[in-house]
Parts: sequence; structure tokens; C-alpha cells
Amino acid sequence: MISFSLGKENYRMIIDYHIHLERGPFSEEWFKKFWEKAKENGIEEIGISEHGHRFEEFKPIYKDLPRASSWCDSNLEEYITFLSNLRKKYPIKIGVEMDYLPDKEDEIKRLLLKYNIFDYVIGSIHWLNHGFGFDIDPNDPKWEKESESIFLDYFERLELAIKSELFDIIGHIDLVKLWGHKLPKNIIEIYKNLAKIIKDRNISIEINTSGLRRPVNEIYPSPTFLEILAPFNIPLTFGSDAHNPEDVGNKVREFYKVVKNLGFERISIFSRRVPYYMNL
Repeated sequence: MISFSLGKENYRMIIDYHIHLERGPFSEEWFKKFWEKAKENGIEEIGISEHGHRFEEFKPIYKDLPRASSWCDSNLEEYITFLSNLRKKYPIKIGVEMDYLPDKEDEIKRLLLKYNIFDYVIGSIHWLNHGFGFDIDPNDPKWEKESESIFLDYFERLELAIKSELFDIIGHIDLVKLWGHKLPKNIIEIYKNLAKIIKDRNISIEINTSGLRRPVNEIYPSPTFLEILAPFNIPLTFGSDAHNPEDVGNKVREFYKVVKNLGFERISIFSRRVPYYMNL
């Protein structure tokens, strides 16, 4: 296995498993802009993980969310064929980022079984009660009036998502903090409870650096949450959540060292939804 040097540390595989091509076509020319930035940042293997709401095949999951339903305009087979051809030349994993919606568990499970072609599935939460997309508009009046209930709703759904066993990776696990609003008073208890559930389900957690590009200006999970997770030896993946080429691999290598210093020991390398664990 190739080793990669990061300062005085040697890591066996530097990955960025959370990349979106959605702002351009399924073309090698567009993809290469992402790959060149990945190489520049020392990334050895990348994962393309388009949002489920991009694909017409997944529209049954999103049909009750008017905004998201209108986004389901790409073809999943085209996506898979495109990436399958690219992986003959580049070190690519084929992923998808699926939204967790409590009332759509059966549909999500059925569609993921039907299209059993991914290396991994990232589970994430972007919508809360009544279809509220909490990460769309920082000026939505709900944030001024209901910030605590938004946080609590999010973490309740997160617990359900982890327990659902639909996903291989939980993406940007505390995304709800993105606008920098005050966290609930019982946030430490919430983190501790989630850490135990994550350990019991043996699911991988993503170190997602995109929070550094948001008003909250910190990674997901937060430093506090990471310290609580560290003793449980939870396997990790890493992702920049890049939607533009310039963001690929952003700060990923730096946080390999951070999490290792906190005591994390393993990363997950996926193939056809089977994790292979590698030491940090």
C-alpha cells in the first residue's frame, strides 16, 4: 500500500469521498478540474457522491419536497456509466449522498437495493419538519423564532438515520450548526448519546471540512463532538463536500493529523458498500 507523507506523519491512504459534479456536465473535461485539485492537495483516492435528489430514479423519495423534486432531472445510469468509464483511468469510488426522511425509509431502502451499484452511501439530513430546508436560507425567520427546536429536530432525525442502517457513512454529522446559531444547552448529552449509538451500529463518520467555508467556521463534527467520539474507535472517512473544483481536498490532510492526535485509529475504504478498515 502506498504511504503518503504529511509532515512527520505517514498515512496509508488520503481520501476525499464527498465531491459533487452537479454544477457541470458528466464530462471528463469537467471532472479533470476536480481531479487536478485533488492531486494538488495530496488526495490519492476520490469519491464522487452526487445528491440523490439529482436523479429522476430517486424522485419517489423527494416528491413531497417541491423544491427538491424539481431537481431530480439527471439519469442515474448515465452517472454510473460515466464514472465507471472514468475509473479505468482515475482512482474513483462511486457514491451517492442520500437524504434521510423518516417517512421515506421503505422507499430509500427499496431504491438502494434496486440500484445496488454504489461503493458507499452517505446519509445526510437537509430537511426537517414540514419540509424545512434549514441549510438553504440563513435569513429564514424560522431561525430567529425556533432555533432551539430546529437543533433538537435535527438531532432526533440524526439518531433515527443512524439507527435505520440505510447508510454506510453519516455525512457532515452536525450540519445544522452551519449558520453559527447558539447550540442547545444539552448539546454535550446529545453528543454522548449519539456516540454510543454510532459505536453500536458500527457506521463510519465523515470528517467534513466544508464547515470551514460556512459562517460557523469549523469542521463537522465540531472539535467538541470529535473529542467525545474519539474514545469509541469509530471509523472515519474524509470529505471536502466540494461543489466547485477549487474546494476539493480543502484542509483534508491537515485533519488527518488532528483526528489521529485525538486518538482516532481507523479510516474506512469502501468497495460495493463493504468497508475495509485501514489504520490512520
